[in-house]
Amino acid sequence: MGGTEHARRCDSLTIRSKSSPSAVAGEDQRCSRVAFKGRRPLHLALVGRYLLLLLAACLVLGQPVSALATINAPAPATSISTAAGVLVRFQPATLADGKLSASDLQLLTSSGVGNVLESLGAPGAYRVAVRPGYTPSGVAAALSLLPEVDYAEPDRAISLGDAVASYQAESNSGVQDWDLSAINAQQAWRLGDGHGVLVAVLDTGVSATHPALAGHLLPGWNFVDNSVNTADDAGHGTFVAGLIVGERTGSSESGVAPGAEILPVKILDSSGTGSTASFVAGINYAVQAGARIINISASGTTDSPALEDALSNAESHGVLVVASAGNNANEAPLYPASDPTVLAVSATDPSNALASFSSFGPHVDVAAPGVDITSSWWSGANGNGYATASGSSASAPLVAGVAAIVAGLRPDLSPAQLREIIMDSAKDIASPGIDAQTGYGLVDAYAAARIANAPVAPQVANLSPFNANDGWHLRLAAAGFAPNEPLMAWTDSSAGYRVLRDLSADRTGALTTDLGLEWRVPAGLLEAYVVGLTSGHAAIARLNIDPSPVFDPFKPIPGQNSTADRIYFPQTGHSLAYGFKQFWESHGGLAVFGYPISEEFNEKNPDTGQTYTVQYFERNRFEYHPELAGTPWEVSLGRLGVQAAPQTYPTSPPVNASGVLYFAATQHTLSGPFRQFWDAHGGLSMFGYPTSEPFEEGGLLVQYFERSRFEFHPELPAGSQILLTRLGSDLARENGYLH
Repeated sequence: MGGTEHARRCDSLTIRSKSSPSAVAGEDQRCSRVAFKGRRPLHLALVGRYLLLLLAACLVLGQPVSALATINAPAPATSISTAAGVLVRFQPATLADGKLSASDLQLLTSSGVGNVLESLGAPGAYRVAVRPGYTPSGVAAALSLLPEVDYAEPDRAISLGDAVASYQAESNSGVQDWDLSAINAQQAWRLGDGHGVLVAVLDTGVSATHPALAGHLLPGWNFVDNSVNTADDAGHGTFVAGLIVGERTGSSESGVAPGAEILPVKILDSSGTGSTASFVAGINYAVQAGARIINISASGTTDSPALEDALSNAESHGVLVVASAGNNANEAPLYPASDPTVLAVSATDPSNALASFSSFGPHVDVAAPGVDITSSWWSGANGNGYATASGSSASAPLVAGVAAIVAGLRPDLSPAQLREIIMDSAKDIASPGIDAQTGYGLVDAYAAARIANAPVAPQVANLSPFNANDGWHLRLAAAGFAPNEPLMAWTDSSAGYRVLRDLSADRTGALTTDLGLEWRVPAGLLEAYVVGLTSGHAAIARLNIDPSPVFDPFKPIPGQNSTADRIYFPQTGHSLAYGFKQFWESHGGLAVFGYPISEEFNEKNPDTGQTYTVQYFERNRFEYHPELAGTPWEVSLGRLGVQAAPQTYPTSPPVNASGVLYFAATQHTLSGPFRQFWDAHGGLSMFGYPTSEPFEEGGLLVQYFERSRFEFHPELPAGSQILLTRLGSDLARENGYLH
């Protein structure tokens, strides 16, 4: 991957001007599109610029800068070079004594490493200069041969693309802030405004003199000029910051999170040019400076190991990264938005449709307004002003503002929990369920804040099951609201949050509503909240979902001693024998399938209509095919992944990348730890094709397959982090065998 070229562009804002559009057209071109991919932010400190003679003697690790608990926190004493360079990460153990071996130093010299060594703000991560006559790709390839090197990749330029836009300062004639209304920001301010939450804006700088941003800017760092001067010399960063905290011209409205603070991190110069290194350094700096949210209105076409490291660093330090999906009007993956830890945002228009220019794809998590958005602006010709613009660069900071509100209400939430609340509370506006255009839907600031700020001492409501035509449902009943009052309800279970909108009390102030099929709610505690949108009156109901068998094959059998042919499991009161036992033992056993939850019985296959002998397990269903006796397919798994999936998931365009399998049959990919588990436990014959891309569900990274669903549990030891969902139990509940 280190030798693969990748372009970087800024997610363009198309600026509408009211007068003299040509005055600053070049500036809009510079700042409208920023792009790339990374993982977790820390901080950039210059290790030093050494002659190769000094480099041969010792490699000094950069000291991390303390978090910006105060305004006077130390600043990184470096800028990122614009000369040709390579990003390299040495294994920490290699640099424990701060030195490289003589043979490694000789290889560095012979590989074309020059006399500039800059820390990227993370242990072992550096940018090294390339001597004349050598190419970055060649030096990276040579460095990759070092056993002490984790990776090496060329440092590539980041440009703002070819989007040409015009700009003109808005007058104070009044602007309808449709974006704030669309995401229910005004309602959210009744609960919180992001007070004290630090949001880092990685961009072209921010105008410190803009009146809309007064009192919101903290000292940051300029990686272009190696200084504390983070003034905007292109306009884009000022626009982004205004959408998060700034006052709106001609109205009493503000940014989405008016109580938040902005950490300006300038990583692009006045022409909109930077590099992968400057983005990595900026992310790491923002993390170590104490940012809680990082906004990146930028995207690039190729992944970068160094940027992935930075994003991982951010995630592990509790920092949520929000990024724009891009403006390519296609589903090609862009970065950092495509990284699973990044909250990826597409753009919508006033009709809640995907904006014509917006990128999309299975990596999109939520959507936010991105057409004709007004915010603060700066230009060399006009100075501070306001502009109306279109682009996913405008959508991301709106979501970053929502994240700041939620983080302000719940400082204890992890990045994964922040993403879960924001995604689960989004309003479905496109195809039902998760879709490639808007992900979970249009971000809803009030719903997200309401879930984060659970009602205090609510009235007791009631949750109860009832039998309907298609199975058992759950009914929620609450009272005490104003007559005909609009209501919002949501449920909280191990599967995440589910919001119910457009509810209202009856003329007596009561609510009775159907929450849907009981089997779709995972076993365990279910909480349901109802809140009056005008009175603030709240009610809560709790119900423990504990299905019990109602069909004879699922009822426990009397205890018995296990034999060579039959195993009895007292944990579930069921046994396993003969062909099913052999298949269970040879394909992963308890770790893969879980315990049996039924005895063998006959059941019709929903795909073929044929009746087979089957047995249910916690995580799957076995089916015996006598016509295939003696073949590897004598025992087959049911298509539980297909049956249990709540929807058909967005597909992926073809991918040709190292470590990634692309399946044209289902148009989905498989990579990383999910691929490792799939390969190690039977692959295609065992689990079938992937039927989704990895995505977050219930706070976990998951992926659906034809016959299963994988979950990634980072809290478990390495090698045991992939678990299979209890799809067998879910299907048994759906079929009415358990209730």
